[in-house]
Amino acid sequence: MGNENEKIDIIILSDNNHNTVGGEQESTKIILQGLSDSDYKTAVIHPGLPGKNLENIKYFDLTPETRIKHVIKKPWSMIKYILDTKKIIKNTNPKVIHTQAQVSFFIVAFLKRFYMIPKRFTFIHTERGLYLKYNLFFKRIFMFFMTQLDVLVTTTEYNMNCWESALNKKKIKSFQVIPNTAGLEFENFQENLKKRNDNEQKVIIGFAGRYCDWKNWPLAIEIIDSLNKKVGDRLEVRMAIGCLDEESKIETNKMFRYLEKMLDKRFEGQINISLSEMNLFYYDIDVFILTSKKNTESFGRTLIEAMSRKNVVFTTPAGGSEEVVPSQKYVFYSVNELVEKITKLMSDSDLLEKSRDESFQHVKRQYSLKKNVDLHESLYKRIIDAGDSR
Repeated sequence: MGNENEKIDIIILSDNNHNTVGGEQESTKIILQGLSDSDYKTAVIHPGLPGKNLENIKYFDLTPETRIKHVIKKPWSMIKYILDTKKIIKNTNPKVIHTQAQVSFFIVAFLKRFYMIPKRFTFIHTERGLYLKYNLFFKRIFMFFMTQLDVLVTTTEYNMNCWESALNKKKIKSFQVIPNTAGLEFENFQENLKKRNDNEQKVIIGFAGRYCDWKNWPLAIEIIDSLNKKVGDRLEVRMAIGCLDEESKIETNKMFRYLEKMLDKRFEGQINISLSEMNLFYYDIDVFILTSKKNTESFGRTLIEAMSRKNVVFTTPAGGSEEVVPSQKYVFYSVNELVEKITKLMSDSDLLEKSRDESFQHVKRQYSLKKNVDLHESLYKRIIDAGDSR
């Protein structure tokens, strides 16, 4: 655990330990990797025991639990977590506090709202949840506590427009969009790893994401079934599913058995694989499909991971994901429409290569690691320099 009395420039708070798998964790590690080489003294408050920590970053590990959602189930542990956070903030006197997820945001906003910590810092929150996805109860809680916020960051213009419209009467000083990046693992492309089909008429389709209702796995099955009926043995399917509990593992394995019965050896499914294995997963496919329900995606990180491996990507009108794909022609509104688009790619190798390159150039231009790090460092520098000049 870090020195609680050492003065800190930036404190970053996360809901999940950075050594666990997840979009928030990867995004936060990317910010920290950039800050580790800067002149700013940076600290992290997150759950979990010490692990593979970055050099030049102070870590405050407040509980053995790796996720705050597990701490919440133990009221006394949660109270201790909040009080420990309060103590660290008071003792380190940060210039910037940047929360990366919802519970961490509520903790800092609560402490600030009720004068339990000094208000001299600039409060930034990156909201990775889509505003339209929250129910009325949580929207009202957000509206109440966001009065404590100085800067709201989102990962897409789509989500920012939703939040900015809802917060039009609140006194938030600044709004900023900082797009996600796929991260260091996906920054460089290795041509020798990209598998090419001997048979140009064959296509390998990929699906990846957490097993939950809004990811809409029944739609994925419907797409696979329709494609299989249309192109038969020329179709292969890969799936990489994240399961957070035993129930989701059972349901995922049930889905895998169904697809194995349909496709036999033309299907391959994996559960809870590492980031390096995900990297290879994307190299192995031609087309990636995001099937999320309407207005559930604030971004869609799997899309940029897939594009970084020269895959054609398609998404449903799920929200922020529509902004992430290269153009609207990669948004589909029905299974039949998508099937027609994929079969057209299968019959035209030049179009397939052109679409792959379009994805690759788009992700390099819009979602590079450098762009993400530069935008965060610029935000911190602007705030800290303004504070030092006062």
